[in-house]
Amino acid sequence: MIQNFRLTYPKILFGILMPVFLFIFAPHRLQTEFRLRALDITTTDPFFTSKDTDPDKQWYLPKTKILDAWGYSKGSNNVTVAIIDTGIHASHIELNDGRVISGFNTITNQAIPASSDSDDNGHGTAVAGVIGAIPNNGKGIVGINWNIKLMPIKALAADGTGDISTVAAGIVWAADHGANIINLSLGGEGFPADINLSAAITYAFQHNVLVVAAAGNDNADQGLNLDVAPVYPICADNGQNMVLGVTATDVNDQKANFSDFGHNCVDISAPGKRILTTAFIPSDPSNNVLIYGSGTSMAAPVVSGIAALVKSVNPNYTNVDLENVLMKTADNIDPLNQTACSGGNCNGFLGSGRVNALRGIVPQPILNGSLVREALSGNIYSVSNNTKRLVSSFVMNQRGLDPNKIINDTHGQLANFILGSALPPLDGTLIKVPDDPEVYIILQELKHPLTYLVFISRGLKFSDIKIVSQTDINSYAEGDWYWPPDDTTVLIKGNPLVFVMNQQVAKPVTYFVFIQRHLSFNKIISVSLDEFLHLPRSTDIYWLAPVDGTLVKSDTASAVYIIQNGTKVLLSAQAFFARGYSFRNVKTLPESEIAVIAPGGIIGS
Repeated sequence: MIQNFRLTYPKILFGILMPVFLFIFAPHRLQTEFRLRALDITTTDPFFTSKDTDPDKQWYLPKTKILDAWGYSKGSNNVTVAIIDTGIHASHIELNDGRVISGFNTITNQAIPASSDSDDNGHGTAVAGVIGAIPNNGKGIVGINWNIKLMPIKALAADGTGDISTVAAGIVWAADHGANIINLSLGGEGFPADINLSAAITYAFQHNVLVVAAAGNDNADQGLNLDVAPVYPICADNGQNMVLGVTATDVNDQKANFSDFGHNCVDISAPGKRILTTAFIPSDPSNNVLIYGSGTSMAAPVVSGIAALVKSVNPNYTNVDLENVLMKTADNIDPLNQTACSGGNCNGFLGSGRVNALRGIVPQPILNGSLVREALSGNIYSVSNNTKRLVSSFVMNQRGLDPNKIINDTHGQLANFILGSALPPLDGTLIKVPDDPEVYIILQELKHPLTYLVFISRGLKFSDIKIVSQTDINSYAEGDWYWPPDDTTVLIKGNPLVFVMNQQVAKPVTYFVFIQRHLSFNKIISVSLDEFLHLPRSTDIYWLAPVDGTLVKSDTASAVYIIQNGTKVLLSAQAFFARGYSFRNVKTLPESEIAVIAPGGIIGS
């Protein structure tokens, strides 16, 4: 029997934990505009601030370096954040410019038209304002993203509760309809792991969607340790960190007293106390309400909003890329939280630190040894010595390169590097493409084609051949045909002349030398002329010489030679006798065999 659990979240007004104050304002009364600058960014929104110590305004923007990040991007309409919640009041004056796109109500199984009001509680509207309230309209606040698409998924009812099944359905619907990021500002104490929720999160993860979930506010005094009492969906990681879990901090970078914490489920921290954002109050409906809200429900959309900013300048980032970048670039706040987690220190309990938008979005320097993803193509390059080399997924895996160390070229820095040959597989790797018998071996970063002779003579195995794409094969620099090992003996079919591999070249061999070097007739490999032509051959006309130290003479002349360094060296009579040589050790060979031994010098004494 499947149990149907209900999900809840702390209320805003009667929804977000600890509402502090409510602003209801009329647009015509806001004629005095505040103009503040962060870098070169100007906003006319009255509650915008560049001071991260001003709790009455949007302190969380400068605290997380969002103002600085706007120097690189203010968001993109190509990025969609799905807000699985109570809906969104799209008529709110901070959301009514078309940024609220069509969505879905998983409670009634009905579509939500674009720019329509779907929130009958207010919580989802508060989340939406943090992520993407309209900028520069002089009405109140500015969202983290000036340009964004907000997708309303109504999975929670007017009382702020909902079935796990409707949340799971919302996750799947969002993944199927173009969401890049899913915000889950919901959950609850004591909810067990649920197979449908787990499957939905896995589905979104496999469809390249980043899932961001709030840690929860399950003990108003100090929060719960999620390692001891996990809550969901933040802890529904399925063993692969499929959920980016967010805990809440205050204006001093200290853990909010109400916020849950833990090593296993929390990945990052974000401001979540006294957050000024949009609101909708069903009991007093209006299109121009702002509130101060507190809770991890507010911290999660800060992270979702920053993730959307990062995605806007890195469209090829995967969900894993986004998660890794945000976690790696967070600011460590452990030293500021030595007593806030069950009375003890919070080291490791607040994730990798408090999110930092600037560090997440700013172009990282390209150093020697860097792995860099090109923005337009998504290609990954290895950079060293002012040269960039394409890295295929096969090479990435085979060489054990760490995908977590890939940096993204968001500002065209790769264009300054010389394009070199692609980084090949490791030396000794056998590769081929499907439906083509040609096999290559990688040696000294070159691909060398192999004949069957070489494959067999070197004891290579068909089971070791790796199948790669034609694109990969074409990208590797090519060397000569690979050669058989030294002492391999071959002959061309129909021709009795035997060749021996010696110092990586094929040299013809006489019968005397064949026997003297203890070569075997049983090991001669017969090859076609085409195969033979792929063997490296000597640039001179000489054959393989007898072994060094052999004394030889022609059957038509009296001169005696000694073989040294593969050449015949003429011995004078004085030298012959002075060295104690004996005529019985001299091998008499046909003149034709003497003639094909490379000439050396003369030993006169």
